Amino acid sequence: MSNLQVYIRHPEEIPIELEQLTQSLPVSHSTPSLGLICHSNNKISKGSAVKLRIPFVEPSLAVSGVVTWCHNDGTGFELGIDFDNPDAKMRMRMLEQLCQIHQYRLEVKEEQGRVLSPEAAAMEWIERYAALFPGNGV
Repeated sequence: MSNLQVYIRHPEEIPIELEQLTQSLPVSHSTPSLGLICHSNNKISKGSAVKLRIPFVEPSLAVSGVVTWCHNDGTGFELGIDFDNPDAKMRMRMLEQLCQIHQYRLEVKEEQGRVLSPEAAAMEWIERYAALFPGNGV
């Protein structure tokens, strides 16, 4: 089995809260991994544990991961965050699906003038894009 690393890119238009944690979290690349790419205004060192939360998602759902890389992108920093714990991967994937559906809803309104309920946007997004969205098993 290969050690393929797959990252989901968080939409820049959707705010993400990152909190650097004092404790460390283990990261192993012995199995295919699912990670997240996101923007941060602050540099966060490789190996740092972080907790992330998406403010618009209610009830609040936080997930912890480890920064595996941090690059200056000219407007801040682009972070790669890995999630070794299967529960954390599942939580991050759920959060990112909600963000993608929210982003889809905004794009449909802007581009087509259609106002979709959150449920209708979710149904359309699932039908069109869910099969392409990276899974926990990668």
